[in-house]
Amino acid sequence: MNRKQELQILEDMLHHGLSSRKLAVKYGIPRSSIYRMIKRQENQSKQEQVPAREDIPMPDDIAALKEELRKARLKIELQDIMIDLASKELGVDIRKKSGTRRS
Repeated sequence: MNRKQELQILEDMLHHGLSSRKLAVKYGIPRSSIYRMIKRQENQSKQEQVPAREDIPMPDDIAALKEELRKARLKIELQDIMIDLASKELGVDIRKKSGTRRS
């Protein structure tokens, strides 16, 4: 399947409201292929929307870097305290245990 055909299938889905099942029948390809194509397109759009962390300017001098590090450590410590307090109040262990399996 070429890129032109993929774009046509995506256009049919978005603009004409065709389901993956109807698209599979119309184009004579497996529904799983259409599903993968849709997911691939969604992932590409998400990656384009997320701004890169590289755009954030970093300070050049050591003192500014130390201050940024201090702030980051304070933030992490505060988040840990918030999680501990929430765990006590709710009576549920909120932290993920390493090695746990997905349900």
